[in-house]
Amino acid sequence: MANSSRHLVHEIYSDVMFELAEESGQLDEVLADLQAVGQSIRSEPEFLSLLVSANLKEEEKVQMVRRVFGGRVSPLALDFLCVLARRNRMSFLNGIAGRYEDLYDSARNRKRVVVTLAKEPTGEELESLKKEIRDAIRAEVKLTVKVDPEILGGIVIQKGDLVIDHSVKHILDQTVNVIVSHSREKKNPSKRTGT
Repeated sequence: MANSSRHLVHEIYSDVMFELAEESGQLDEVLADLQAVGQSIRSEPEFLSLLVSANLKEEEKVQMVRRVFGGRVSPLALDFLCVLARRNRMSFLNGIAGRYEDLYDSARNRKRVVVTLAKEPTGEELESLKKEIRDAIRAEVKLTVKVDPEILGGIVIQKGDLVIDHSVKHILDQTVNVIVSHSREKKNPSKRTGT
Protein backbone atom coordinates (compact mmCIF):
# COMPACT_ATOMS: atom_id res chain seq x y z
CA MET A 1 0.00 0.00 0.00
CA ALA A 2 2.81 2.42 0.91
CA ASN A 3 4.51 1.64 -2.39
CA SER A 4 1.39 2.41 -4.44
CA SER A 5 0.76 5.69 -2.60
CA ARG A 6 4.42 6.67 -3.15
CA HIS A 7 4.02 5.89 -6.87
CA LEU A 8 0.84 7.99 -6.95
CA VAL A 9 2.69 10.96 -5.40
CA HIS A 10 5.49 10.58 -7.99
CA GLU A 11 2.93 10.43 -10.78
CA ILE A 12 0.83 13.41 -9.70
CA TYR A 13 3.70 15.81 -9.01
CA SER A 14 5.81 14.81 -12.02
CA ASP A 15 2.84 15.04 -14.38
CA VAL A 16 1.98 18.53 -13.15
CA MET A 17 5.61 19.67 -13.33
CA PHE A 18 5.97 18.23 -16.83
CA GLU A 19 2.82 20.01 -18.04
CA LEU A 20 3.96 23.34 -16.61
CA ALA A 21 7.45 22.94 -18.09
CA GLU A 22 6.04 21.96 -21.48
CA GLU A 23 3.63 24.94 -21.54
CA SER A 24 6.43 27.34 -20.70
CA GLY A 25 8.93 25.75 -23.11
CA GLN A 26 11.29 24.76 -20.28
CA LEU A 27 11.34 20.94 -20.53
CA ASP A 28 15.14 20.74 -20.89
CA GLU A 29 15.88 23.32 -18.22
CA VAL A 30 13.55 21.77 -15.64
CA LEU A 31 14.99 18.31 -16.30
CA ALA A 32 18.51 19.61 -15.67
CA ASP A 33 17.30 21.44 -12.53
CA LEU A 34 15.58 18.37 -11.07
CA GLN A 35 18.63 16.21 -11.75
CA ALA A 36 20.98 18.76 -10.16
CA VAL A 37 18.80 19.23 -7.07
CA GLY A 38 18.36 15.46 -6.72
CA GLN A 39 22.14 15.04 -6.85
CA SER A 40 22.61 17.77 -4.23
CA ILE A 41 20.11 16.16 -1.89
CA ARG A 42 21.62 12.68 -2.36
CA SER A 43 25.07 14.01 -1.52
CA GLU A 44 23.75 15.90 1.55
CA PRO A 45 21.28 13.58 3.33
CA GLU A 46 21.31 15.84 6.41
CA PHE A 47 19.75 18.61 4.32
CA LEU A 48 16.90 16.31 3.29
CA SER A 49 16.42 15.36 6.95
CA LEU A 50 15.92 19.04 7.77
CA LEU A 51 13.45 19.48 4.91
CA VAL A 52 11.25 16.63 6.15
CA SER A 53 11.70 17.35 9.85
CA ALA A 54 8.56 17.77 11.94
CA ASN A 55 10.47 20.36 14.03
CA LEU A 56 10.50 22.95 11.23
CA LYS A 57 7.47 24.91 10.10
CA GLU A 58 6.40 24.81 6.46
CA GLU A 59 7.55 28.38 5.82
CA GLU A 60 10.96 27.69 7.37
CA LYS A 61 11.41 24.78 4.93
CA VAL A 62 10.35 26.97 2.01
CA GLN A 63 12.79 29.71 3.03
CA MET A 64 15.56 27.13 3.33
CA VAL A 65 14.83 25.85 -0.20
CA ARG A 66 14.82 29.42 -1.55
CA ARG A 67 18.14 30.22 0.15
CA VAL A 68 19.88 27.06 -1.09
CA PHE A 69 18.49 26.80 -4.63
CA GLY A 70 17.50 30.38 -5.48
CA GLY A 71 19.57 31.57 -8.46
CA ARG A 72 20.81 28.00 -9.09
CA VAL A 73 17.64 26.67 -10.71
CA SER A 74 14.92 28.18 -12.90
CA PRO A 75 12.12 30.09 -11.16
CA LEU A 76 9.66 27.38 -12.26
CA ALA A 77 11.75 24.62 -10.69
CA LEU A 78 12.30 26.72 -7.56
CA ASP A 79 8.55 27.27 -7.12
CA PHE A 80 8.01 23.54 -7.59
CA LEU A 81 10.62 22.71 -4.93
CA CYS A 82 8.93 25.15 -2.57
CA VAL A 83 5.59 23.38 -3.10
CA LEU A 84 7.29 20.07 -2.28
CA ALA A 85 8.85 21.57 0.85
CA ARG A 86 5.58 23.16 1.97
CA ARG A 87 3.71 19.87 1.54
CA ASN A 88 6.49 17.83 3.14
CA ARG A 89 7.17 15.93 -0.10
CA MET A 90 10.90 16.56 -0.59
CA SER A 91 11.67 12.93 0.23
CA PHE A 92 9.79 12.03 -2.98
CA LEU A 93 11.99 14.23 -5.19
CA ASN A 94 14.10 11.44 -6.70
CA GLY A 95 11.02 9.44 -7.71
CA ILE A 96 9.33 12.54 -9.09
CA ALA A 97 12.46 13.48 -11.06
CA GLY A 98 12.75 9.91 -12.38
CA ARG A 99 9.18 9.91 -13.65
CA TYR A 100 9.63 13.40 -15.13
CA GLU A 101 12.65 12.04 -17.01
CA ASP A 102 10.54 9.14 -18.33
CA LEU A 103 7.93 11.63 -19.58
CA TYR A 104 10.68 13.74 -21.12
CA ASP A 105 12.19 10.72 -22.91
CA SER A 106 8.79 9.72 -24.23
CA ALA A 107 8.08 13.23 -25.52
CA ARG A 108 11.49 13.31 -27.24
CA ASN A 109 11.11 9.75 -28.60
CA ARG A 110 14.17 8.65 -26.62
CA LYS A 111 14.37 4.99 -25.67
CA ARG A 112 16.35 3.69 -22.74
CA VAL A 113 18.61 0.83 -23.71
CA VAL A 114 21.02 -1.01 -21.41
CA VAL A 115 23.92 -2.89 -22.93
CA THR A 116 26.23 -5.22 -21.05
CA LEU A 117 29.71 -5.77 -22.41
CA ALA A 118 32.66 -7.82 -21.17
CA LYS A 119 34.96 -4.78 -21.13
CA GLU A 120 34.70 -1.01 -21.17
CA PRO A 121 34.15 0.22 -24.76
CA THR A 122 36.23 2.96 -26.34
CA GLY A 123 34.49 6.23 -27.20
CA GLU A 124 34.45 5.24 -30.87
CA GLU A 125 32.94 1.81 -30.11
CA LEU A 126 30.32 3.43 -27.91
CA GLU A 127 29.28 5.92 -30.59
CA SER A 128 29.11 3.16 -33.21
CA LEU A 129 26.99 0.97 -30.92
CA LYS A 130 24.68 3.86 -30.12
CA LYS A 131 24.24 4.63 -33.84
CA GLU A 132 23.51 0.97 -34.68
CA ILE A 133 20.88 0.71 -31.94
CA ARG A 134 19.35 4.08 -32.91
CA ASP A 135 19.07 2.95 -36.54
CA ALA A 136 17.60 -0.42 -35.51
CA ILE A 137 14.87 0.99 -33.26
CA ARG A 138 14.39 4.25 -35.18
CA ALA A 139 14.52 6.43 -32.10
CA GLU A 140 17.00 8.45 -30.09
CA VAL A 141 18.83 6.21 -27.64
CA LYS A 142 19.62 6.87 -24.02
CA LEU A 143 22.34 4.28 -23.61
CA THR A 144 23.50 2.84 -20.31
CA VAL A 145 26.58 0.65 -20.48
CA LYS A 146 27.32 -2.01 -17.90
CA VAL A 147 30.55 -3.96 -17.80
CA ASP A 148 30.45 -7.61 -16.73
CA PRO A 149 33.60 -9.64 -17.49
CA GLU A 150 31.66 -12.84 -16.74
CA ILE A 151 29.85 -12.66 -20.09
CA LEU A 152 33.30 -13.26 -21.69
CA GLY A 153 32.49 -11.33 -24.86
CA GLY A 154 29.64 -10.37 -27.14
CA ILE A 155 26.78 -8.21 -25.93
CA VAL A 156 23.54 -8.29 -23.96
CA ILE A 157 20.97 -5.66 -24.98
CA GLN A 158 17.97 -4.79 -22.83
CA LYS A 159 15.15 -2.44 -23.82
CA GLY A 160 12.32 -2.56 -21.31
CA ASP A 161 11.33 -6.20 -20.88
CA LEU A 162 13.05 -7.31 -24.10
CA VAL A 163 16.47 -8.91 -23.60
CA ILE A 164 18.68 -9.99 -26.51
CA ASP A 165 21.59 -12.06 -25.19
CA HIS A 166 24.41 -12.50 -27.68
CA SER A 167 27.09 -12.95 -25.04
CA VAL A 168 29.77 -15.60 -25.44
CA LYS A 169 28.73 -17.07 -22.08
CA HIS A 170 25.12 -17.46 -23.23
CA ILE A 171 26.17 -19.08 -26.52
CA LEU A 172 28.50 -21.48 -24.66
CA ASP A 173 25.75 -22.35 -22.17
CA GLN A 174 23.33 -23.10 -25.02
CA THR A 175 25.93 -25.25 -26.78
CA VAL A 176 26.64 -27.24 -23.61
CA ASN A 177 22.89 -27.75 -23.07
CA VAL A 178 22.47 -29.11 -26.61
CA ILE A 179 25.44 -31.46 -26.19
CA VAL A 180 24.14 -32.73 -22.83
CA SER A 181 20.66 -33.20 -24.27
CA HIS A 182 21.99 -35.20 -27.26
CA SER A 183 24.15 -37.27 -24.95
CA ARG A 184 21.13 -38.17 -22.79
CA GLU A 185 19.06 -39.09 -25.84
CA LYS A 186 21.79 -41.47 -27.07
CA LYS A 187 21.98 -43.14 -23.66
CA ASN A 188 18.18 -43.49 -23.36
CA PRO A 189 16.75 -44.08 -26.85
CA SER A 190 13.50 -45.42 -25.37
CA LYS A 191 12.64 -41.99 -23.95
CA ARG A 192 13.12 -40.43 -27.36
CA THR A 193 10.72 -42.86 -29.09
CA GLY A 194 8.26 -42.80 -26.17
CA THR A 195 8.30 -46.61 -25.59
